[in-house]
Amino acid sequence: MKTVPDLESQFTRLKLRPLTGSLGADIVGINLNAVDEELIAQVQLALDHYHVIAVRNQNLDPASLHEVARRFGPFTGNPVHIPLDGFDDIVRFTRSAADRGPVVGEDLHMDMPWMEIPPATTMLYGEEIPPVGGDTLFTSLSAAYEGLSETMRSIINDLMGIHSGKGVFALNASHRALSVKSNAQAIDDIETEHPLVCVHPTTGRRHLLLSAALCRFTGMTEAESMPIINLLMSHAQRVEYTCRLRWEPGTLAMWSNQCLMHAAINDYPGQRRVVLRTTIAGPPPKAASAAECSP
Repeated sequence: MKTVPDLESQFTRLKLRPLTGSLGADIVGINLNAVDEELIAQVQLALDHYHVIAVRNQNLDPASLHEVARRFGPFTGNPVHIPLDGFDDIVRFTRSAADRGPVVGEDLHMDMPWMEIPPATTMLYGEEIPPVGGDTLFTSLSAAYEGLSETMRSIINDLMGIHSGKGVFALNASHRALSVKSNAQAIDDIETEHPLVCVHPTTGRRHLLLSAALCRFTGMTEAESMPIINLLMSHAQRVEYTCRLRWEPGTLAMWSNQCLMHAAINDYPGQRRVVLRTTIAGPPPKAASAAECSP
């Protein structure tokens, strides 16, 4: 994990426990229902550098999650899921003990990359968590970029990726526990262009903007694009780029959505799991210039 010099000294009010050498940290000892702007800024700083943080031992409901989330930024909108009554920015995902089929999001993906501005941050809060299982796997698209050869970076630095919403409606509608908006099928027709190589707006660290929705590159056919996409998707899954977040009731996970892919692990058959989700808007993906793209 690349961090600025003396980064740890900036966390004067946070107790951080890194999850792996590539990304992720636990935060303990704070109550997000009663924090000031300085502490919010330190949590955001931790998120910017670790990309995944798990704030433990929180006591949140939809109303308080709404209040906490909006202190980090405005809502992105969610064209897929029907929100909770009274909270247009909160969705509840429930998996019953009787549901033994696939879980939504069990393949590596990025949240809503087909949006013109994908969410900067995703928040997920554990209301009911199985005693074992249901972890979330993350892989760092910053570490993945940095792990490429100089030659490969020179090949991909200026590519623009086309991310498609095709299949999003059908995938979500296939899960009975998810409430999907009736007009969400229109997402199938969305194609959005983003730079493949981006820079983080705060740290300046370079990362791939890579997702399962990436279908081709601008100016290239699908047949020409897919060998590069498949190579990058395989490369991004190297174990040294990953961390695994273990859930507990009362955990609030936050992750830098554009810098990561994540997957829900389906290893808790017969167990009930309930989480609340919201997303936070940020700036649009910023392309790294050709001059910037050499580490």
